[in-house]
Amino acid sequence: MHYNRSRGKPYQSNPIKENPELKGRLEKIKKEDLDNSTKSFIDSLLEFFDRKGGLTDNQLGAFQKIESRFSPHEKAKFELWKKEYLKNYAVDAKIVAKYYARSGYYTTLANKILEDENFIPSKQDYKRMVKNNYAAKVLDATRTPPKFAKDAMVQIRSTAGNTMMERHMRQFQSRLCFVLANDLSIVNATAGAKRYKVLPMGGSQPIEIDEKHLMKPNKKGKYS
Repeated sequence: MHYNRSRGKPYQSNPIKENPELKGRLEKIKKEDLDNSTKSFIDSLLEFFDRKGGLTDNQLGAFQKIESRFSPHEKAKFELWKKEYLKNYAVDAKIVAKYYARSGYYTTLANKILEDENFIPSKQDYKRMVKNNYAAKVLDATRTPPKFAKDAMVQIRSTAGNTMMERHMRQFQSRLCFVLANDLSIVNATAGAKRYKVLPMGGSQPIEIDEKHLMKPNKKGKYS
C-alpha cells in the first residue's frame, strides 16, 4: 500500500485479478482478424498476464470489450458492416481522416484509418468522425470541381492573410501566381476550402492556399 503525500491518505494500487482461464481467452482472440493496434494491445496483455498471472480491472474491462466483438452474432454483424464500409464509405473515411490527423481531433482513429490498410472502424466510430458538419464541409470541398485549372494564372486576393491564423499570407496579397496543383487534401472545414499549390511570380517556393483566397487576375495583380 502506498500513501498520497499531499493528503496523507493511503493509496491502493489497481489490484490484479488472477484467472488461469484468461490466457486461453487472450490467445483465442489473438487468432482473430485483428487490426495492428488491437493485436499489439492483446500481445501486451498476454505479456502482462505471463508476468503477473492475471489482469487489472481496467485491463480486463478493455479486453472484454474486444472479446465481445467476436461472438458469433457480433462477428456476423461486423462482416456485414465491413462489406458495406469497404464498398461505400472507405474513401470518405480516408479523406476525413487526413483532415482530422492534421486538425488534432479524432487523431487516434484517423491515424488508424490512414496507417493500417486492414483497419475497419466500427459503425459508431465511423459515424462519429464522418457524419458531422466539419466532415461534411471537408467532403464537399473535396468533391467540388476546382475553379482554376492546373497551369492557370491566378491572383491572390488582397484580403488574404487578414486573420491571425493566415497572417503569413499577407506578403502575397494581390500576387499573381501559377497553379501547380488543385487537388490537395483539405485543411480548413470552411466554404471555399478547395486546396491549391501555387507558385507566386517572382518567388522560387510554391505555397498552399485555399480557393477562397484566389481570383482571376486583374490590372492590380503584382509580379513580385
